[in-house]
Amino acid sequence: MSISNRFTRSILSKAVALAATTLALNAYAEAETSTKSLAKTTVSSESSSEFKKEKVSNHKITTSLLDTAKTISVIDAKVLSNQGVTSLNDALRNVTGVSTFGAGEGGGGNVTTSDKITIRGFSANGNIYIDGIRDITGYSRDLFNTEQVEVSKGASSSITGKGSAGGTVNMVTKKATLDDFANVNALLDDADTKRLTADINTKLGDSTALRINGLVTDGGDPLDNGIETYQTLAIAPSIYHEFSDKTTMTIDALLMKQDNTPTLGLPYVSPETGRELGIASPLDTSLWGNFYGNKERDFEDVNINIATLVIEHQFSDSLSLINQTRIASSDKKSVTGRPMLRRVAYDRETRKGTYSNEYDAGYTLNIDTEDTLFVNQLDLLSNFSTGDIDHNLVVGLELYQEEKTNYRLSDDIELENKYLPIDQPNPYQSYTGSVHRDLAPSEVEGTGAALYALDTITLNEQWLLTLGARFEDYTAKGSNYVRQEVNGERVYVVKSGLEADSSFVSWNSALNYKPTEQSSIYVSFANSQDPAAGDMAFPRREAESELDPQESINFELGAKIDLFDGNLQLATAYFSTTKTVTDRNDKGETFLSGEQEATGFELSVNGMLNENFSILAGYTHQDTEVTKDFTPESVGNGLSAAPENSANIWLQYQQQALTLALGAQYSSGNTYWRRNTAYYETGSSTILQAMAAYQVTKALQVQFNVDNLTDEEYVTDYSARGHFRPGAPRVMKLSATYAF
Repeated sequence: MSISNRFTRSILSKAVALAATTLALNAYAEAETSTKSLAKTTVSSESSSEFKKEKVSNHKITTSLLDTAKTISVIDAKVLSNQGVTSLNDALRNVTGVSTFGAGEGGGGNVTTSDKITIRGFSANGNIYIDGIRDITGYSRDLFNTEQVEVSKGASSSITGKGSAGGTVNMVTKKATLDDFANVNALLDDADTKRLTADINTKLGDSTALRINGLVTDGGDPLDNGIETYQTLAIAPSIYHEFSDKTTMTIDALLMKQDNTPTLGLPYVSPETGRELGIASPLDTSLWGNFYGNKERDFEDVNINIATLVIEHQFSDSLSLINQTRIASSDKKSVTGRPMLRRVAYDRETRKGTYSNEYDAGYTLNIDTEDTLFVNQLDLLSNFSTGDIDHNLVVGLELYQEEKTNYRLSDDIELENKYLPIDQPNPYQSYTGSVHRDLAPSEVEGTGAALYALDTITLNEQWLLTLGARFEDYTAKGSNYVRQEVNGERVYVVKSGLEADSSFVSWNSALNYKPTEQSSIYVSFANSQDPAAGDMAFPRREAESELDPQESINFELGAKIDLFDGNLQLATAYFSTTKTVTDRNDKGETFLSGEQEATGFELSVNGMLNENFSILAGYTHQDTEVTKDFTPESVGNGLSAAPENSANIWLQYQQQALTLALGAQYSSGNTYWRRNTAYYETGSSTILQAMAAYQVTKALQVQFNVDNLTDEEYVTDYSARGHFRPGAPRVMKLSATYAF
C-alpha cells in the first residue's frame, strides 16, 4: 500500500475519532448542571499600539508578555503593512538574533527559494508554525493572510514539540469575526511588482461570519535582470460560527499556487581566485544585474493547501476545551540554475581548485517533492486554586502524521554552450534533453503522539512559577537514496526498510519575581529534543537513526518593565543554549558526543513614546562556537548564519492623517563554516528604510516606501555549491488601500 493511500485511510479514521470525541464532549456539556466557578486569570490580546502586544496568540502560554519568562518578539500586521513587507523573510528583519542566511545548521550551504531561518545560531526551518500548529516546509510564505508574526527564542519542545534549539516562528492568520469590513490594497514598485490583496469580512447572521483574504501578485525583479519573476494566486477563506455562547467553531483554509522564474544567485568568486584571475570577489557589482540561469529551462511551481478546524467549548468560567485539526499538503517542482565558476583542475591533497573566468551554465538544482500533514491537538484549559495558590493549567494531547515523497531527477540537458564568459551570460540559449524522474521515489512517514501539561502557578502577587513537561513518541519509516557501487560505478539506489524510533521528554521551568505590577525579573530553564529523521529525512548513516534525540538546554535570565501607562515595554535577557549533536570519530563511527553553544544578551524596546511617536527596536549580541568535537581543530569554530551583532529600529511618527517612519537593520555579517574553515563571510550591512503615508479620506490611504534607502550593496546568502545571492538594491513602492 502506498504512503498516500495509508495517509488517506489514516485521515478518515482520525476524522471519525474526532467526530465521536466532539459529540461526546458536547453531550457532556449539555448534561453539565453545575461547575465550580473560580477566579480566572485572563489577559487581553488587545494592544496599546501596533508596536506593543500584551500577549501571544498561543493559548498554551497563559501569561502576559510582561510575565512570560522567555524572549518573544511580536510583529503586528500594521507594522508589516507600514513597512511594505509581504514575505516572512522580510518580516523577520524586525527581530534581532534571527538570520535568513541559508547556510545554517542542517542547511547544507544551499541557496534555495524556500524560507530559511536561523535563530540564535540554530536552524529553525522545521519550526515554523501557523496558529500554533507546525507548518509544512519547502515554500516561501506570503503575509497576505497574516495578522501578526511571533518569534519565540530558546528551546521550547515542551510547548511546541520536537525541534529547534534556537526557537520558533508562529504566523497568526486572519480569522472571521462577527463584524462587517472590507479593504483592498494595490501595490506597485520599481522592481516590476504588481500586487493586489483583498480582505473582506461579513456577518452571515447573528452567529456566523465569513472572511476571505485574496492575493494576486506578479513580477518581482529586484536585481533588474529582466527575467526573474514571481506569480502567486491565493485565497484564504475563514468561517466562524457560534453554536452557543459557550461553543464556537472556526474553519480556515489556504489555497495558494506559485508560478515563478527565480534565480538562485550569481557565480561566486573567492578572494584567492579573484586575485589569480584579476576579477572582483564575490563578483563585480556591475554584473549583479545579470541572470545566470536559463529562461527557457528554469521554473518553479508550488501548490499549497491547508485546512484547519478549531472547536472551542467553555464548560465554565474556569474550564474550557480547544480542539484543533489540520490537514495540509504541498508539492513543489523546480529546475533552477546553479551558476558556478568553471573549475579546470583540482588537487585532492590540498583541496584547491584552479578556475577560469568562465561560469558553468549547466549545473542545476532540481526539486520534485510532495508533503502531507495531519495534526490534531486537544487542549483542556483550567483555572483553579489549591489553598492560596492559583493555577493556570493546560493539559493536552497531540497526534500527528507527516509524509514526504522525494523524487530523484535525472538531468540530460545539453546546452548550446555549457561554459560562458562570466561577464557575458546567455540566459536564452537553446538546449536539448530534459529533467525527468529517475528511480522510485524516497518516502518518509513520520508519526507522533504527545501528552503534555503546562502550569503557571501564582504563589502570591510577586512570585510566579511556570512548569511544563511533554512526553512524545516519534517514529519515522520509509526509504532514502544512497550511493552504492554497481559494476564499478557509484550510482544512487533506493534503500527501503529504514526506521527511526524515539521516545523523549521535554520540559521547561521558570521563576518570575515581580518587584512591581509593571515589572518582572525571571530565570528560566528549558530543553528541546531533535529526534533522528525528525526533519522527515533519514540521516546519511543508518547508525545515526538509532541514536537518542539531539538535546539542547537553554538558560535565560531576563527582566521586563512596562512604562508610560503600559504603552512601552523594555526587555533585556542573557541567554545560553548548549546542544548535543552527532559527531564521528576517525573510524567513521557516529556518536552523540559533539556539542555546540550559543551565548549572548538581548535588549528590546517597543511601544508608544507618546501619542505621536512609536518605536520598535532591538539589539542582540551572540557568541556561537563548537565546544566539543572528535576533530580537535573544529573546537572553537563558530556556527553558520549567526551574526555576532544585530540591531533594528523602526521609529514612526503619526499626526492626524500623516504618518512618517524611518527604519534600519544592522548585521555584523554571516559566516558559512565548512571543513573547519570560514568559507564565506558576507560582511556587515546597514539597510535603511523610509515610509510616508497619508489618509486622503476616511476610506482611502496612500503610502510610499523606500527599501535600502542608500542603495547598499550586500550579500544575503551563500551556497557551498558555488553561487551567492545579492541583497536587493534600492526599491521604491507605491501602494493604496481603500476600505469600504
